[in-house]
Amino acid sequence: MTNRGANGDQDPATTANVAGVCITHPDKVWWPESGITKLDVARYYEEVAPYMLPWLTNRLLTAERCPDGVNGECFFQKDFPEPPDGLTTHEIRTESAGKIVHYLIGGSKTTLPALVNLGCIDVHVMNCRVDSLDRPDWLAFDFDPSSGEFSDAAKAAGVLRRVLEEFHITSFPKTSGGRGVHVLVPLRHRSDQEQVRTFAHCISREVTRRAPRLVTVQMSKSKRRGRVFADWLRNAFGQTIVSPYSVRCRAGSPVSTPLDWDEVDPHLNPSSFNIRTIQRRIGGKDCWAEFWSRRQTLPELDLPNCRSNKDGLGF
Repeated sequence: MTNRGANGDQDPATTANVAGVCITHPDKVWWPESGITKLDVARYYEEVAPYMLPWLTNRLLTAERCPDGVNGECFFQKDFPEPPDGLTTHEIRTESAGKIVHYLIGGSKTTLPALVNLGCIDVHVMNCRVDSLDRPDWLAFDFDPSSGEFSDAAKAAGVLRRVLEEFHITSFPKTSGGRGVHVLVPLRHRSDQEQVRTFAHCISREVTRRAPRLVTVQMSKSKRRGRVFADWLRNAFGQTIVSPYSVRCRAGSPVSTPLDWDEVDPHLNPSSFNIRTIQRRIGGKDCWAEFWSRRQTLPELDLPNCRSNKDGLGF
């Protein structure tokens, strides 16, 4: 592991200090319509750090860098052979790339502002931690509405909830920060990545079977025909999902916000949760407070599309 240590000297007139991290060009406007700046985002993450760090600690991160804000170009970066100040890396040799990738590790109080200083707005995390890369501690479903309507994603998530409850599986929904819905299932370290991915695929196919006009597992956008894509592909090493309380680089500065299931309503406006309003919600009830105490073992499946006991999947 590598840690670069303290920041170098900077002109104080063009920098700001957030949680011990030197933020350069702090007045750079990232959302012109609202005047939200790079410094505003850094300070937001400093405020929500107690809520976000449990989702980042010892996890490999992918940086989505948007140095010019919502109206600029964005790009993803996984490999940081020379990590920026305040960030630590973990080396992994990947078969697909045929090289060592230096992944950033989340969890320290400087992680979030250091990412912001790189131009990162969204924070993307994996489903596993450094010490158990093949044993996920959550399973994720990502409902992406082809219609662009949150109401469709909310309806699809409701179908998923009923399927999971039939198997006595506790799940936790959140807004994606866009028009979608993410549903996470906390897991014990019993199943490996392949088993978790297979389970997610089977459950997603069952949701599609029950609501074929609403949901699809078709990866091809041209074959979705306006239906909600039940994305089960988030469940694999190297795949990521945006962290709870992450800001999204989208119009209105939305925040991916944890919800109670009774809030997953087709009439909910997910853009009402944004960098300017989320503080009021954070000060109230934490509807995901029990997430880590509700970790579960995946059950045997007996569904028309997937019978785990027959297929020997060994969940």
